[in-house]
Amino acid sequence: MLYPDSGNPLEDASILRNAVYFSTAQRAHSAQLILQQSLGVDQQVLRFLLVKAFEEFMTSTEDMVGWLFAFQEWQPGNAEFSLFLLLDRIKVGITQKGIDHTEAKAVSFLSGLDEQGFRELVHVPNDAELLASGMPKELVETINRSMAFKLDGWRRITNRRAEQERGWVGAFNKLKHHMLAFPTQERDKEEIFIPYRIRFDRGRNRINLGSAWLEVSADMVRRFAGDSIAAQAVLHDTLALILSIRYGEKYNAPQWVTRVLQTDYFLRQ
Repeated sequence: MLYPDSGNPLEDASILRNAVYFSTAQRAHSAQLILQQSLGVDQQVLRFLLVKAFEEFMTSTEDMVGWLFAFQEWQPGNAEFSLFLLLDRIKVGITQKGIDHTEAKAVSFLSGLDEQGFRELVHVPNDAELLASGMPKELVETINRSMAFKLDGWRRITNRRAEQERGWVGAFNKLKHHMLAFPTQERDKEEIFIPYRIRFDRGRNRINLGSAWLEVSADMVRRFAGDSIAAQAVLHDTLALILSIRYGEKYNAPQWVTRVLQTDYFLRQ
């Protein structure tokens, strides 16, 4: 039942271990720093915090969707389909060489999964295999019950990222690469306007663009930052289960993950 582990720092086990103990925690910590700020600040600082929270949200949810597609192709022990190469190869939001890695595809895929399908996706053995490996029956039952909870978390976060279809993705790219964020009250409220899908109409000598709008409010800062942390907790929880079952690693959930999964995120939905 255990997967091979060469001990190489780029082997699957090491990639999982790093994601569990460092990468997801780092992302969550970065978003948590926003929530530790006083949000009773002047409007300019609130705008800064909103843009930062939005960037954290887009980065964290991209992590989740990327891992989702990686799971579909992962072949433990096969370097060509190792986690290291897959996570580098998959470009979230892009269809290339006939392979669809868009948010819409992720939502569609997850909506069509049942608990057993999700279990197979994330390489969790069935109950009989777990029992045969010597795992206590109580723990096997706990893992079995957790599958619906885990699948629901993946669906919620992925659906949240896809809410604005490609608008948020285009907006994030313009922020990341071109700093195109404009404070505005054009629609009679405080917002950040972000143009995306910018196209020049040569015939009419004008620029056509898509428009994304972020409401400037403390509630939106909390929502984006909170969902960023939740995304990392859901991802962490799944990766830790794979690491413990498939590689026999002892694991205790850190406080930030327990807090999110038991209180902050799922109780406020």
